[in-house]
Amino acid sequence: MKKKKKVLLIIAGVLFVLMIGAYTANVLHFRTHFYSGTMINGMDSTEMTADEVKEQLAEETQNYVLTLVKMDGTTETISASQIGLAFEDNQEVDEHLQEQNSWLWIIEMFRDKEHELQIAVSYDETMLEAAIDGLACMQEGNYTAPQDATIGDTENGYTIVPEVEGNQLDRSTLLEAVKQAVSSGETELNLSDSGCYLKPSVYQDDEALNTRVNNLNQLVAANLTMDFGSGRTETVNGALLKTWVTQDESGNDIIDSSKITEYVSSLADKYNTVGNHTFRTTGGSTETLNAGDYGWVMDEATTAQNLSDAIAAGTQGAFEVTYTNSARSRETNDIGNSYVEISIDQQTMWCYVDGQLLVETPVVTGCVQNGTETPRGGVWKVKGKRTDYTMRGAINPDTGEPSYLQFVNYWIPYSEDMTIGLHDLTSRSAFGGNIYITNGSHGCVNTPLDAVRQIFEVVSYGFPVIVY
Repeated sequence: MKKKKKVLLIIAGVLFVLMIGAYTANVLHFRTHFYSGTMINGMDSTEMTADEVKEQLAEETQNYVLTLVKMDGTTETISASQIGLAFEDNQEVDEHLQEQNSWLWIIEMFRDKEHELQIAVSYDETMLEAAIDGLACMQEGNYTAPQDATIGDTENGYTIVPEVEGNQLDRSTLLEAVKQAVSSGETELNLSDSGCYLKPSVYQDDEALNTRVNNLNQLVAANLTMDFGSGRTETVNGALLKTWVTQDESGNDIIDSSKITEYVSSLADKYNTVGNHTFRTTGGSTETLNAGDYGWVMDEATTAQNLSDAIAAGTQGAFEVTYTNSARSRETNDIGNSYVEISIDQQTMWCYVDGQLLVETPVVTGCVQNGTETPRGGVWKVKGKRTDYTMRGAINPDTGEPSYLQFVNYWIPYSEDMTIGLHDLTSRSAFGGNIYITNGSHGCVNTPLDAVRQIFEVVSYGFPVIVY
């Protein structure tokens, strides 16, 4: 019995020694090997040494691919071989193994152990930049550059043209984002979330942009119509005003006042009629009449100022042009159908009222021989009318007396200086023919008494007198 007990004790001792030996052996083993069930960066590292794990990590590094997720959801990739990516031993694997408590191997053998290590890598900067530059999304023609919101034109004003986001990448930002992703071992990089796209600097809700558009639209808000008769109109609206917009020295948008002046001047050139008449004579010929004071003459300074004020106020509707001289009609033919017509060559005068011939009479005009010919080739306007009037010639410097005194029953002056007009001359016994050549007047149109009386009764200030 004692012998059997002794054997059992010996066996137990041997088993204990073996257990201690096995335990110790595993303690020593797990000082250089990772526990079973160890996962490092997603890789099974069971029973591996640090060097074996590093080899595995190095191999995994060669298989590295970074996926770039673009704005539209499509992808491009950058591989390890493209950038010369290599595993760098930063001793983190060794440090992690050293942190493993091998004395607790029995407990740890039954636990899952997942570890994420910050693996060090290196890459070739030049190759990485070349890889980025070679991406399809970086090629000109494959992307749309961002565009700032701008001011655009409408028919009569301005509007905001919205920005264009585009899909052009910011190379420097992309480069840094890729470097960061590669260095940290990320396998996917969302380019939008990483702020890699260029952005417009001005958006449609920009306060300064909206303020400027509103100011511009106020500048061109006026809509003015000028009536020049016979269906002839001129309009100042946004479409025209936009061409007059400029900026002052401070950069503020303004209407260029010189453009208003130029515009009014162009209207004057177009619609002023003094010295610019074409007349169909009683005899059927057409006369170009470039002299005289009858017709329309625009007051350019006043009109320009009034127009400027109306534009500034954003006025809508009719605009009245100011004139320094006016005619009796606003139609294309501003002479109308009531006028006195005098033909020097025919020594005949006609008077029309409302298109009806009232008077046709021979006359005597200024003397050709004496150089006092009646001015011709123009349209003048009646300056007034007098009865029982004594006409006075120019003062003789030697005597201080008028060169002549002539009583007339009817006096209708029409020249600018009121020295030439229509009047009777009862001392004349004959009119018409060639009398004017040697025995003509001092410049006036001598008219038979009955004829001038009829004309006197129908004319008034501004009545046109045509002489050719």
